Amino acid sequence: MTEPEHVLWMSVLTQAMQDLSGPDFIAKPARAWLASRSNSIGSLIWTCDQLGLDSDAVRQNVLRRPLSELSGLLKNRSRAAEQAA
Repeated sequence: MTEPEHVLWMSVLTQAMQDLSGPDFIAKPARAWLASRSNSIGSLIWTCDQLGLDSDAVRQNVLRRPLSELSGLLKNRSRAAEQAA
């Protein structure tokens, strides 16, 4: 995977995390994407595979954290993605 692709898929994961704190019509599809067991292109499992992450660990960490904790994680990931680009 190239660096731009890595940044893209990390941004997809970060956006899903951000969407969890949005209104229900945004949070519900994000929660469904994160909980999905599909491994098709663009799914959480596929995205994590591309990033070298354990999808089960990502799913558990994201879905079990309070939204206030996620906002801190998002800020750190966004800074890291910007620096990598």
